[in-house]
Amino acid sequence: MRWYSCVIAFQAQVLSKETLGDWTRSTVNVLELFKAGSSRIVRGEQLFVWNLSAKLPAHCRCTSLRPRRVYLLMGRDDRQAAGASTGRGGIVINRASVVVRWRPKIGRKMRQFAADEKMIRVGHDGDKMAAC
Repeated sequence: MRWYSCVIAFQAQVLSKETLGDWTRSTVNVLELFKAGSSRIVRGEQLFVWNLSAKLPAHCRCTSLRPRRVYLLMGRDDRQAAGASTGRGGIVINRASVVVRWRPKIGRKMRQFAADEKMIRVGHDGDKMAAC
């Protein structure tokens, strides 16, 4: 599997948040999916998003997800690997992830990026091309 097949980008609303030991688990509702890679995430699905607690000194300084707010989340879909190794089913936010509070301007840019990616995948003659 290629690395870009695991990349995901989606808009999500945080429904709840709880601290479990050194980890914070947020339940999110997927509002819009921009890139799914090989994952089976669908709009309306509820997922767990994990990140290290902000109280730890080695914390990656990830954005603290707050309930009822909407975010753009981008990163790798490691749900199976993370669930198997840590016992946590869901998406793990780490230093390589991007978490940004949602704004309408971001939505327009993400839709444009998604449209551009489709144009790259389909050549001018209609033949499928590999994604870069």
